[in-house]
Amino acid sequence: MGSAGVALSTSPSSFFYNPALLYARVREKSFFTLTGSYHDSIRAANFHDHEPNPLMENPFNHLSATFSGSNVALTLQNQISLKDRDIEALGGATRFRGQTHTLLQLDWAIGRSVFAFGLSVKALSVSERNPIDIRNDRILADFIVQTSLGRFELLESKALISVGFGLLLDYDWFKMGIASDRLAYAQGSDPLRVSADEIYKALDWGFSFSTPTYDSNNLLHLLKLQTALDLVDLGSDLSRELRIGFDLKLQLLPTWSVSLKSGYREKKDLPSDLFKFDLTQGIHTLGLGARLGAFTIDLALEIPMEWYQGTTDADSTVEGMLAISFSL
Repeated sequence: MGSAGVALSTSPSSFFYNPALLYARVREKSFFTLTGSYHDSIRAANFHDHEPNPLMENPFNHLSATFSGSNVALTLQNQISLKDRDIEALGGATRFRGQTHTLLQLDWAIGRSVFAFGLSVKALSVSERNPIDIRNDRILADFIVQTSLGRFELLESKALISVGFGLLLDYDWFKMGIASDRLAYAQGSDPLRVSADEIYKALDWGFSFSTPTYDSNNLLHLLKLQTALDLVDLGSDLSRELRIGFDLKLQLLPTWSVSLKSGYREKKDLPSDLFKFDLTQGIHTLGLGARLGAFTIDLALEIPMEWYQGTTDADSTVEGMLAISFSL
């Protein structure tokens, strides 16, 4: 859905966008969630040049477990990413710089009537291993051994502690959310800082609309449509984005459904450009999702709009992601 989600509660992990969404999630009575995902880029030039491991450009995988009570959630997350792909003089292998991000996150939310407020505390540590070599004929074995058993060096300067907040106005069919993960923060060994400028740089503002799940007779609608609009990092000229998303869900049972998702995201250099579209900078997202009782499966692609216009170069990539989650 274009990565929109500041005011959208569609999964057990929605509160990562906005901690106030934990209040809506708690009402779903989901107390444990285990999620795993794999993400990578697809670069056509890797196939044209017959490079080793053509499907491995910037692989990224993560595993997280969330435990939640009545209004509190604790998340443990581990992310492994391989960067700076290099194939020179390796004889059928691909060399990367590997990083692991270990996150401990505590979220708390409270609500009354249509209002909700949430706080989020994150502690992040980063480690690195360089190089990591993946042989073309032993991809899975090398990946597991070198990322799970290999030694990573702690990067103390990359460690981060941050406190964020979120607000939610929830009218069921309409939601508005505001969030920032820079209410207070400390990088490396620096003391904890509070900066109004940093809060504004990381400020997200989002809206969502949805059709009813049930009709007036409390019968499940066959189709449910959800839309979202996010303005992300409003004060940052480097990461400001407009995100738009759509989700059309075929509801088979209350806990069994299939979704077709689509969206659009575009970076904005200036605040005045927020609602001006430059398709050469845009990314189209397309995905399929299925909820099968306690399991959720999502498959998604991020496609540069240049691909539709036929103006891409050999280095352009399509992003792909597969995620599976289990909730109780």
